[in-house]
Amino acid sequence: MRAFVLTAIIIIFAFVVKVDLTEGSLHLAAIYPKDTDKALCEKQREPNYITIQTIQGDSIHSLFALHPAKVPMTFPERLQLFYELNPHLQLQALVPGENIKLPLSFELENKCGK
Repeated sequence: MRAFVLTAIIIIFAFVVKVDLTEGSLHLAAIYPKDTDKALCEKQREPNYITIQTIQGDSIHSLFALHPAKVPMTFPERLQLFYELNPHLQLQALVPGENIKLPLSFELENKCGK
């Protein structure tokens, strides 16, 4: 009888620990870190972009002309976004066949209050 009670207690204890780890406070702490608001604000900073493959003779100007921005942006603003998305291309020419990210716009809503 003692073995049965001990087994039941161990099973109940294991079940409680499993539920706490998968659905309890520890799991929520992993999903929602303390800097949740800061993370949401940083996420909104990311521009919308498309991934394209370059061909021979492509330049940044020609790519911007072929894929216009969704919202009005100046060329320097869009160029800055381009280099943020593709930091490996600074001071380098476009290589045919390379996949690059081409910015289209920023997220329009700003919930950060800045």
